[in-house]
Amino acid sequence: MLLSACNSQKGKAVDVDSSYKEWRKEVTTALENHGYVFPAYDEKTGPLELIYDPSSSDFEFELYRSNDYRISKELSGLHTMHDRYYHYSLIEEVPDKSEILSPYSSDTRFEGVPVNDELTILNGNISEYQGGNIIVYETSEDPENIVNPQKVVEFLKNHSINSGSVLLVNMEGRMNVEAYLPVKDQTARLIFTVEDLDELETFVGVPAK
Repeated sequence: MLLSACNSQKGKAVDVDSSYKEWRKEVTTALENHGYVFPAYDEKTGPLELIYDPSSSDFEFELYRSNDYRISKELSGLHTMHDRYYHYSLIEEVPDKSEILSPYSSDTRFEGVPVNDELTILNGNISEYQGGNIIVYETSEDPENIVNPQKVVEFLKNHSINSGSVLLVNMEGRMNVEAYLPVKDQTARLIFTVEDLDELETFVGVPAK
């Protein structure tokens, strides 16, 4: 089962501002008839813009940081890579290893050096950690350090997600997370950025809508 976040942080109620509440109602209406995962409210994030085109044959949406809460069919104006807060889409098949890692390696062939039954080092700087049916890839200066992959596997299993693939990309004190997780007979692709893996709870929490 794929899980999503609710409007709570570590079990404590969160005060939600009225503009967010109104926007969230509009988002629910716009995305009706679809199963999806939506991040929990975080007052530090600020207003967000939902980018969603209902005429598209593929279901996907993105959230961008904005000056106010809004819903648009397409993104307009100037934006940086840091403006995108969240991506969610449904795809038919899980990408293979080379497809997931291709943006982060110039070599399309990934030679693996096994460390143990759970860990393999790919191309010298990418770890491939397997926890049951969950595979976590991480780009790292120390690919044999499996603290982060273990955290991800533990988190997902604690939320009844027992299969999938996750890519962690470390970048200047932040971490880009790209997850491929099962939802019914499809696969959900989630992309977001965190400062600490404890923030996974914001993006993956309770049963999806």
